[in-house]
Amino acid sequence: MKRLYALLSAIMMAAAIALPSHASTLSPKQPVVQDTLILKLRNEARLLVVVKDVKDLKNLKNQSVDSLLLLLDKYADQIEAAGKNGEEVTVTIDKSSAKTSEDVNITITQNGPNGTEVVIKEKNRIRITDKVGIDIDHDEENNKTKVSVNMGGNDTTTTVVNKKREKPRNPKREFDFQIDLGVSQWLNTEEMAGSAVQDINFRTMASRYISLNSKWHRRLGGENSPLRVISGFNFDFHNYMFDDNIRIVNTGERADFMYAEPLNLEKSKLATTSINVPLELGLDFRNQKGKSVFRIGGGGFVGYMLSSHSKVKYSQNGDNVKNKFKDDFYLNDFQYGVSGFVGVGSLELFAKYNLNEMFEDDKGPQANAIALGLRIMKF
Repeated sequence: MKRLYALLSAIMMAAAIALPSHASTLSPKQPVVQDTLILKLRNEARLLVVVKDVKDLKNLKNQSVDSLLLLLDKYADQIEAAGKNGEEVTVTIDKSSAKTSEDVNITITQNGPNGTEVVIKEKNRIRITDKVGIDIDHDEENNKTKVSVNMGGNDTTTTVVNKKREKPRNPKREFDFQIDLGVSQWLNTEEMAGSAVQDINFRTMASRYISLNSKWHRRLGGENSPLRVISGFNFDFHNYMFDDNIRIVNTGERADFMYAEPLNLEKSKLATTSINVPLELGLDFRNQKGKSVFRIGGGGFVGYMLSSHSKVKYSQNGDNVKNKFKDDFYLNDFQYGVSGFVGVGSLELFAKYNLNEMFEDDKGPQANAIALGLRIMKF
């Protein structure tokens, strides 16, 4: 810093000497476009200061140079290193495009090896007043930097640098998109009196459950708290695949099950689609890098059934026949229940149980839906 104070002192002394000689010229001349000072530093480094308007030197002589020193000090090492290699560093001080009398625009250019010119892009707005402020938009090798310097009576400096923000280890809010895969079943099943089928069985692995989940996680408590409240929305797709050659039908009075004989059904299912809103509390324990290592939680959900249909597939006279029937089958539209999860790393096990009965009162068998599975994708 001392060598820079000496440097700029030399600049101002040169300005004081140079100005009278320009002022005493009798013959009319065009305004001086620029003046140049070449100063030698130690290690044979050379600093070339180009002032596009000689008035800038006079202006600098009467003003505080703290703000200029802060800028030039960043490149002091580069100036000395350039001198060792026989290179030059040019500092251009220009007020011609300034918007106010206190503005100084500075560009620093370094002549690289083999005459290659390397420009350190600077857009500076240096206001030299009672309170000096410097705004610098710096772009060197695409490394964008914004520096804001404010110096009051205590000569304090504040610097802001634009860079990629690192993700907090334990952020306050997070968003996850999850895909759940599992199986669907009915619990507490009790067939209606008079029904031909009194024992409804499922093909377990074929009764698929898929859920697309958009969830927001909000941390409760301090930065190290594992407690989370989780909400969002999800689309649930249940496929109940029946066994024992049975099918569901709408008799006009209720939903009933019957045997499909003499047909031999290859597939018989009831499919439902619903939208749900979950609300859960969870604990998310993380390591020092912010990676989730263990999670556990649970809560409930409410939702609405959007659609339902049945589908059967069988062979007849050598042809494959598929019949699809879109019907509400007296299913309850309003959905509600409880849910829970436990996870390690990026994998979670989940369970969802509907507290509402599948069918309206006296319109179908008694049953409650349950889904179990693996949350195999988590973003």
